[in-house]
Amino acid sequence: MGNFINNLLDNLISTTWRLMDLPLYFLLILIAVALLMINWLGKRWLKKLSEQKRFFINGGLALLMLLFILDKKVGFIRAEMTALNEKVRNAQMQTGEVANAEPFVLSTIQELFPEADFRERSINNAMQLLVVTQKDPNSVVYIARVDMEFPGIGVQITPEKKEKYLTSTFAEQHNCAIAINGEAGESMAMDCALGEWSGNWVSKGKVVMMADTDKRPFIGFTKANRATYYEESFVDTEYKETYFNAIWGRFDILKKNKIVQHEVDRPYARTVMGLNEDGTELYLMIVDGKRPDYSVGLTYEDCARMLKSLGASDAMACDQGGSSCMYVKNMGGIINRPADSDGIERPIYSHFGISL
Repeated sequence: MGNFINNLLDNLISTTWRLMDLPLYFLLILIAVALLMINWLGKRWLKKLSEQKRFFINGGLALLMLLFILDKKVGFIRAEMTALNEKVRNAQMQTGEVANAEPFVLSTIQELFPEADFRERSINNAMQLLVVTQKDPNSVVYIARVDMEFPGIGVQITPEKKEKYLTSTFAEQHNCAIAINGEAGESMAMDCALGEWSGNWVSKGKVVMMADTDKRPFIGFTKANRATYYEESFVDTEYKETYFNAIWGRFDILKKNKIVQHEVDRPYARTVMGLNEDGTELYLMIVDGKRPDYSVGLTYEDCARMLKSLGASDAMACDQGGSSCMYVKNMGGIINRPADSDGIERPIYSHFGISL
């Protein structure tokens, strides 16, 4: 009897899963047929009820069946998107331009995150990309390291504050080999204010905004691309040659090789920028998040631990969530899966990129 019940349940589950592969319109027809069968089988009992009660019973059953179907269909779509994204990511990491950028030293990060999978590829001779994936909880992380002393490197920062636009558009306009999001402001609205998320913003010597406070870190680049990290406590609102290019962040997460603790720190989609001690190597980090079945994200602390293990001494968290995205030209554009609308990137005010 036990085996019979187990086999029956297995068959029912298998049949349900196969039904979920059918088109939605066909499943709606099945709901209608199921309701007709229920009414036919229970016609004697239903005759005793008023027309209004029969209507509510049928409506309730239809709604329950529809919600069940939609829930399973959405779950299937999410699983398919996750599997497809993983296949695309694996293909991207295995194909494309073969370059001679210095590989990451992975021994420390592998000790800190022993269950993670690490995949590495060169973007070009000056840039190396590392993808870190973890399970339980899921997380997908993209870390690019840029050799700022490589000949021909160009820092690209949005030249003016205007209506928000996409990071991919910025990257294409400025011929960036790699680009990440900057700041989107106080909300997703196209005309929202920067408000408290303001900082120092300079593009090729042109000051867009010098609004530094003791709550906003920033990274400044000289004309020769020597980079310096300026932590939150450092405040300067006067332009200097060391800020020939400058972009700001929201919070310190790594200062002089020490991890900064944040009272509220939960896994989330992140954008992080960091530097090594002498400012010759730039780290660009994007963490996918807000999708537990694919990537729940990372805490600030784990972001800092990863970057520190790879050689960074300072790092700042930038605008995050649905804004977080990374563009790589020779990998086809946006390579991560932004948290908004199944991977659609969000328009933002400022952007950061490196051309070569």
